[in-house]
Amino acid sequence: MKKTPSIIAAAVFALALSPVSSSAAEDGQLWEVTSKMEMPEDMPEGMMGGMGKRTFTMCRGEDERDALKKDKDMKDCEIKDLKQTDTKVSMTAVCKEGRTAKVEIVYNKSRSEYKGTMRVKDGGDEMTMITTGKKLGTCDVKKAKAEQTAKIEKHKAMGDELMAQHAAAMKKSEKNQIKGCVKGLETMNPGEFGLYGSCFSRKDKDCTSALASYATSQPKVAEECSARAAEFCELYQTPDGYHKTGAEDDDRRRSAAEMCGVNQDNLLAKLCKGASKAEAFEFIGGNCPSQAKPLAKKHCAGRSYTVKEGDPRRVDKKWFKFCVAVAGRHAEGEDEVVRETPKDAKDEVKSEAKKAAKGAAVDALKGLFGR
Repeated sequence: MKKTPSIIAAAVFALALSPVSSSAAEDGQLWEVTSKMEMPEDMPEGMMGGMGKRTFTMCRGEDERDALKKDKDMKDCEIKDLKQTDTKVSMTAVCKEGRTAKVEIVYNKSRSEYKGTMRVKDGGDEMTMITTGKKLGTCDVKKAKAEQTAKIEKHKAMGDELMAQHAAAMKKSEKNQIKGCVKGLETMNPGEFGLYGSCFSRKDKDCTSALASYATSQPKVAEECSARAAEFCELYQTPDGYHKTGAEDDDRRRSAAEMCGVNQDNLLAKLCKGASKAEAFEFIGGNCPSQAKPLAKKHCAGRSYTVKEGDPRRVDKKWFKFCVAVAGRHAEGEDEVVRETPKDAKDEVKSEAKKAAKGAAVDALKGLFGR
């Protein structure tokens, strides 16, 4: 709630506890008050923190109506339907932004005890405060107000500090989340997107609710991360983006497919078909084995990078990256290309292909496919 029930309660009960008579007196009335907040059944425990049952004493002046009018916590509220008898007080506090508080207090005949009920509504939230009071005697109003003011200022300072800490933590969290989404796009890693990596394209109840919550509570994160997630998914479905997504870990491609709501097998088939038409041989070598095998047999198997130019065994420059991609993809298996490599070069094929797949220099490919 934007103005907590306790704040409204303090001001409204101040008026309700004022006696019918407005006769002046030097001493105030000392009351022992017990209050308890009743919450809706669907509200998680702990949400009202500190608003459970509690007992305290308060010193009330003979008539606090004038003080109530100056109360800053009630400046946006108007008291309506005020009714008072010797044993009963009822009223409604109507505040801005849709907050209302309906109060009813019933006294015993001597007005030494009472029971009060206040129902607060704030938008869709509704809570009830039950209060009982017992008069203990008289008190020093001036001293009590000074002590109360000191307590209020102390709690206000603590509240301001907590709010500042909360705001700083939220700002840091927001910054880190956006930073993760930026990194996720730069590295094509869906794992960096957090909630947007797991829920971006999902329409189930949990994800829909979580994303809606972000849009309300952290609109900047929602805007930045959803935009970058959309860009990620668009790039993922291109040859360059698809290749980069799985360059270090093929599991990333599966995660990316889930994030973007696409079928990985169908996407790869489409990309491989397009790569063939565009003669994107490096992509074919690293991602499209059925199309790569015949080309690898013709242009890579048994060839060398170290023999002199003009030698028929030398790998053509046009097929250099393709052959490296094929070797990198198949060096761990008994692929047909590997089987056709000379026996004395197989170990070298596997070793050097790994280095090439990790971005090693071209010189590290010496003897990749035999001599």
